[in-house]
Amino acid sequence: MNFHCNCCDGIYNSFDVHFTSACDNKCSHCIDNCYEGLKINKPNIEAIIKTIIDNSDGLDDVLFLGGEPCLYLDELLECVKELKKQTTLKLYVTTSVPKICYEKRDKFEELIELLDGINLSVQHYKEEIADDIRKTKSTYDRQGFYNSLPHKEKIRINLNIVKPYLYQKDDIINCLKHYDKMGFGSIKLSEIQHGEDVFVSFEKIFDIKLKSAYSNGCQTYLDMSKIIPNFQTPLLLKRSCFVCENTLKATLSDGIKVVSNFFKKPQNKYAVIYEDGTLSRGWI
Repeated sequence: MNFHCNCCDGIYNSFDVHFTSACDNKCSHCIDNCYEGLKINKPNIEAIIKTIIDNSDGLDDVLFLGGEPCLYLDELLECVKELKKQTTLKLYVTTSVPKICYEKRDKFEELIELLDGINLSVQHYKEEIADDIRKTKSTYDRQGFYNSLPHKEKIRINLNIVKPYLYQKDDIINCLKHYDKMGFGSIKLSEIQHGEDVFVSFEKIFDIKLKSAYSNGCQTYLDMSKIIPNFQTPLLLKRSCFVCENTLKATLSDGIKVVSNFFKKPQNKYAVIYEDGTLSRGWI
């Protein structure tokens, strides 16, 4: 049986850089709440750069996240510039686009130009709902700012299916159509796990049947034109499975894959780098 890789299998040769523990948002579903980490705000960019370079053999990518990495926009830009000079690694950033990106637009645009890709965690197309998710009030026109950014081919819009904010069919369709019109490189729509209080299945919402996320790959590009006529933007669906969501059940093929994994040796290289340059082989 041919099993497809999913996130739990470790499909990337990459560093995740926890650039800072500081964040201007308080999203209840944030994955950063699951880990204790080192809880350091100001990143030591010299130490981070050195750790990346010293351990980069066989790795391909670096993803800067947090916390909110763009709260230290100057330091992030310096780090990206230096890594571009000294390595051939592909560099990515995930950000919720704090106000500093708007205030220092020239530096934010320079960052986007240097990166291989950037993920904008926008939460919702209606700002009053996005503010409720972030538990903070926006003080600039986010939607206008997103739409005005250059290098849209490098930008991916991140959205989460999560109750009670974005989980109804019409609302999801309107949200996707809103960002589809802006012409970004791609959209990622993720199911947020944590139990029946927040988890909603994309399959149930749209009354479609997909193969098991665990044994057939939890990230799938969908032909959205079959769901939303004339939809243009490539859409990556990130689904949950029984491993991370306790309301879901394993299939027979999932069970076979669990057994087969005992006989497989991981092929990828992966590490997490914290604010002070400390390297870990997984999140702590």
